[in-house]
Amino acid sequence: MMKPFLIFAFLLICTTSCKEKWNEEDKRAFFTACTEEAKGNWAHSDSLAKAYCDCIFNKLAVKYPQEEDMLEHIDKLAKDTDLINCRSEVAPGK
Repeated sequence: MMKPFLIFAFLLICTTSCKEKWNEEDKRAFFTACTEEAKGNWAHSDSLAKAYCDCIFNKLAVKYPQEEDMLEHIDKLAKDTDLINCRSEVAPGK
């Protein structure tokens, strides 16, 4: 389960730069990478993948309102139980 999340985190790093806030381009890049990762691994619908990515992004944005902050803590994301729990929140039993 953590391998897909680590791949997702890597994609997020690759698609972002060290700007201070989440801008629309970075949000789109996040949602594109997240949705593709979710649908490629366990989410069987666009709506389920979107709900999952919304959950993760909302929690990331609260913890790291500035992109730079999130990038500084990227190593912690794969172990962040709030983010890990998004999958069970949107798809119990998955």
